[in-house]
Amino acid sequence: MRRVASELGCTPMGIYRHVRDKDQLLVLLLDELAREVPRGELPDAPRARVEAACVAMRDGLAEHPWVVDVLAQGDLIAPSILWLMEEIVAGFMACGLSAAGAADAYRAVWQFTVGELMIRRGLDRMAGLGRPPYVLTVLTSVDPHELPALAAVADQWAAARDKNSYAIGLRALLDGLTGRQQP
Repeated sequence: MRRVASELGCTPMGIYRHVRDKDQLLVLLLDELAREVPRGELPDAPRARVEAACVAMRDGLAEHPWVVDVLAQGDLIAPSILWLMEEIVAGFMACGLSAAGAADAYRAVWQFTVGELMIRRGLDRMAGLGRPPYVLTVLTSVDPHELPALAAVADQWAAARDKNSYAIGLRALLDGLTGRQQP
């Protein structure tokens, strides 16, 4: 709150005249950013609708990386984003999941999405260091007698690391959650 007050040119107590606490201020900020998430046309087919809504959620979060850290703590939500959650949960239910199953499926997608964004941010930071990532050094130098499967894919790690795999992972997760394979 001191840092925010400093940026605004006021005292921390001046902020508290307008908001109850830091959480209320964060919710107001989150809600403002959630209003910016485009309400584009979603497909009619439930499975495709869920996928498109999940991509919209990820893209909205990717616009403001600090939001992921705030939301990952698990206690805050932007009321303005409930429409998107509704699309995802309703889509899961239209795919045949029970209410409990749809809630579980939403949580799985949420955790996958937040995890992917956190990892992507870490990869972006690593790229700025100007040195090869240690993990690639380890993965590309495994002993083929001891770890034959890892050795067989050793030359694939750098490309896989650079690839945006959210769509691949999301489709696999949705296929598993909805109990069917998509073409």
